[in-house]
Amino acid sequence: MTKLIPDLTESQLDALESPAEAKVYRALRNQLPAEYTVFFRVGWILRREDEHAKDGEIDFVACHPNAGYLCIEVKGGGVGFDADAGEWYSIDRFNDKNPIKNPISQALRAKYSIRAKLNEQPRWQALGIRDVIRGHAVFFPDIGNPKPLARPDMPVELIGSLATLQHVKPWMDGAFAHWRNEDSSQTPIGRQGIRVFREIFARSFEARPLVSAILQEQETRRLRLTQGQLRLLDFLRSHRRAAVSGGAGTGKTVLAVEKARRLAAEGFRTLLTCYNRQLADHLQAVCQGTPGLDVMSFHQLCHGLIEKARQTSGTDPVADAQLTYPGKDYFDVHLPNALAYSLMLLPDRYDAVVCDEGQDFKTDYWMPIEFILSDSANSPLYIFYDDNQNLYSRARSFPIADAPFSLTFNCRNTDKIHEAAYRYYRGIPVDPPSNVGEEIILIEAPQHEQQAKRIHARVVDLIAKESVAPDHIVVLIAESECKQDYYSELRRLPLPRPARWIEEAPRTDGAVLLETVKRFKGLESPIVFLWGLDALDSSSLEELLYVGISRAKSMLYVVGSASTVTSLSAP
Repeated sequence: MTKLIPDLTESQLDALESPAEAKVYRALRNQLPAEYTVFFRVGWILRREDEHAKDGEIDFVACHPNAGYLCIEVKGGGVGFDADAGEWYSIDRFNDKNPIKNPISQALRAKYSIRAKLNEQPRWQALGIRDVIRGHAVFFPDIGNPKPLARPDMPVELIGSLATLQHVKPWMDGAFAHWRNEDSSQTPIGRQGIRVFREIFARSFEARPLVSAILQEQETRRLRLTQGQLRLLDFLRSHRRAAVSGGAGTGKTVLAVEKARRLAAEGFRTLLTCYNRQLADHLQAVCQGTPGLDVMSFHQLCHGLIEKARQTSGTDPVADAQLTYPGKDYFDVHLPNALAYSLMLLPDRYDAVVCDEGQDFKTDYWMPIEFILSDSANSPLYIFYDDNQNLYSRARSFPIADAPFSLTFNCRNTDKIHEAAYRYYRGIPVDPPSNVGEEIILIEAPQHEQQAKRIHARVVDLIAKESVAPDHIVVLIAESECKQDYYSELRRLPLPRPARWIEEAPRTDGAVLLETVKRFKGLESPIVFLWGLDALDSSSLEELLYVGISRAKSMLYVVGSASTVTSLSAP
């Protein structure tokens, strides 16, 4: 029996998201002799000159001291390939087809990526290994006959199947033999080479002990402080139009919601709007059932009224806007102007408008906002904003003549989180909160896979040992463009049942939310894991840090490489 790394228990195997991977894991563990060493879910990040960091993962890497390594990609269920479209797909028990990544390409890329990663390491270079046997193969443990799947780039002897599960060693020996050069120029990896391989791709680590947080006590204090901020609304009653500025945690969203509710209660048909769709969904949930109050994002407003104008007039306001402003941005220019054209055709108006996160609104947005008011010059208009949360690089000019009111007290965060976030704040000073909290926890690991495992370990401890509700935990990704890579690393790591991961959705009981910093703007969570900072350039890092850090109410974990967490901890 060989040893697999990591050495999973049967219960852990049962909990894997992929039953196919569990089948192959057991077959390799139980049938291969001890001289084999097999690594499960090997991941890496490569950075080449003039390129961004690229990460990857392969399901299994089998090493033999007298040969080298074999990368194996596993796909469960049925599988097919559409030659006309050049696309692979899976087939489930209902005969439904779903697109999948090319498993052959995945295994091939893994083979060369691992080679590149090994060659980066001085420990590997010091071994003086010229050229080990490197191979790739695919394994379909639910397929009966692998012969129809054979291709010029993947002969049948490199395809594992259901039958192979009972004869893994002969198949593995044959795969290594396939990749062996006839001139015998290759150097065996050796036991020392396997040890170095393990040091690079499967280093052990120890999670830091978790310090319990008294979340409920902090929340009680936080609510009391927020109520104090509401006194500003009594002052604003004498101002029909006002802009309210405040740093993160000063209660802008709470005030915006309460102001919108009060206006609706006074008989004003009121619109509460914002830029961020995730924030709009949250505001809709908070304000559900409030008579006279509509809640939607700005672009939801655009789409709704533009479509209504199309149906009632037979014209296309978007096409008109595109004709008037050729080559301009669809969302930032065409849609707001199309909304303005639509309002010329429709009677739809609001008596009052409240805008949250107004710094995200571009200049072109304000014209239709004024048009939608029943009295464009005098109807109530309130804008809440934070100049430091301008992640979308919007304009900061508002259709309000008076100087803004300023919120100067942080009633959301703990003192430690406030201190960390406000390192990146530029504006009117904001007093720190009186809520004393835990130190920010820095989680260091070199690779995405290891980082994900450490996040997972912390989340499991919070849920299982600290009785934290899963929906009080959010993992925020700073690197939005690669968000799916981060999400997938966590999705494959099971949480204690019935807890689960959810992605980019309204928070739900029993679910840990995976989101991006940009999408989570304006929202908050008792516990936040901030991840995906390693590859960001300095031009965007500070603003993302300010927004991301300040989302945490009570506990904050910052996850990244050694250089990342060191820079964040420096004074």
